[in-house]
Amino acid sequence: MLTKDKNIHPKELNSVDRKKKRHPFLWVFSITILVIIVISFIGGPLLGGLGGSSSELVFGKYGDKEISYSYGTYFSRQLDIMQNQYESNGSDNYQYETYQIWKGAFDRTVFHTAILHSADLSGLNISDRQIDKALTQYGSYMDNGKFSAALYNATSNADRYSNRTIYNEELIQQQYLQDIGDRLIATDELNFIKNMSKVERNFRYIAFPIAEYPIDEVIKYGQANNSLFRKVDLSRISLKDNEKEAITILAQLNENPAVFEERAQNHSTDFYADKGGDMGQVTYFSLSSDISDSKDIDNIFALEKGDISQLIKTPYGYSIYRCNSISQDSDLTNETEQENVLNYMMTNEKGMIEDYFVAQAGIFRTAAIEKGFTETSVSMNLNYYLTDFFPINYGNSYFLKQVKTIDESRYFDTVATDERFFTSLFSLQGNELTEPAIVGNAILVAQMISEQQITQEELSYLDSYYPYLLNQNQQIELSSTFVRSDLFTNNFISVFSNKILTN
Repeated sequence: MLTKDKNIHPKELNSVDRKKKRHPFLWVFSITILVIIVISFIGGPLLGGLGGSSSELVFGKYGDKEISYSYGTYFSRQLDIMQNQYESNGSDNYQYETYQIWKGAFDRTVFHTAILHSADLSGLNISDRQIDKALTQYGSYMDNGKFSAALYNATSNADRYSNRTIYNEELIQQQYLQDIGDRLIATDELNFIKNMSKVERNFRYIAFPIAEYPIDEVIKYGQANNSLFRKVDLSRISLKDNEKEAITILAQLNENPAVFEERAQNHSTDFYADKGGDMGQVTYFSLSSDISDSKDIDNIFALEKGDISQLIKTPYGYSIYRCNSISQDSDLTNETEQENVLNYMMTNEKGMIEDYFVAQAGIFRTAAIEKGFTETSVSMNLNYYLTDFFPINYGNSYFLKQVKTIDESRYFDTVATDERFFTSLFSLQGNELTEPAIVGNAILVAQMISEQQITQEELSYLDSYYPYLLNQNQQIELSSTFVRSDLFTNNFISVFSNKILTN
């Protein structure tokens, strides 16, 4: 009979127990796994039709180990856990929910099976004493928080064997993951992370969003480049790269222009076909995406009302245009046409817009050096924004405090991935200001407000938190490696579709 041995020598305790104090986050995570298994392994399957012990579904293999579902298996226990999670969400989409539950249980089982396979190859074993200790501390034989010999003795031999198998596999997985975690954690690396976290700065900054380009500048550009924004009302027939057919249709149109709509509906290959080829008003620059030769565009804009163009070669085949009204200049007093010009500039002249705001930011910076940051922002009627304290966290690694503002502005969102500007922020001394910098879709000028030193005591959380996060990241990478392995055979979709959804 298994009894709780109070006289186990410390040297005989398993390595998981020895690591309890060294990695508390990992310990809690591991014990949580065991507790979940204890609670859930006696639960029923998701679908009643698969509840019998003889019902076994094989979803794949990892090495020589099958990834199978039947009552009492690791797969079925994970299925119960996933089902409980989804029941708390209250989803109404049964098929989607069923897929997510089974796929989640399958993914966990693949991970578990792959670890058992790797553990076998490496010779990793869990002793009977380790299993006894786990069962007496966290097992299903507990009564009011203490091991109950009576509950153990009342259990059948088959159930005892099943329970030991469950705990043996869970302890193997726990040991395997912690051994990997131990290899990853290096003292020098942890000290480097701590040193990066020690110094934090906060900043004030001005943002010049390129989306706020002045309408006067838009109109000025539209006037200087009026030919780009001329417009004409057109219809079009787009034909595939069959010159003989295109020539035939053009001849028919020249002979009888009235059949244009009918030919467009029956022969055109673009989305204007259903409207008889009617494109509505088209700008000069928009045609350049379909027509590479500007002379062809000029010829289209020179058409009189009712005229039909010559055959025009395009990257997609051939096109025939009909002029429905003569071309005219853009009306730059119209807001819609102003927006068209701005959209064109954002796509084709973004550098010009950025240069404009870089110059504006330069004016601000020069004045701020002389008069002060906040004073200049007030005198120029500009809002300035504040950031939270953050360390040198280039890339916004989740190991360190995040780079963020303390308001709802979004202009600083991409700073952590802009190496040049990020470097300039942590190179500032005193009241210095950064040079105007294009960051995302705005031009920024920043000034450091203050700098603070974080004590070693405050950084001590990294001793546990960093190994924990590193371990979680390693598990994600490990899972991806297992899934890509040639040892993995995945039949989930076919088995799920044929056996679960149709049940």
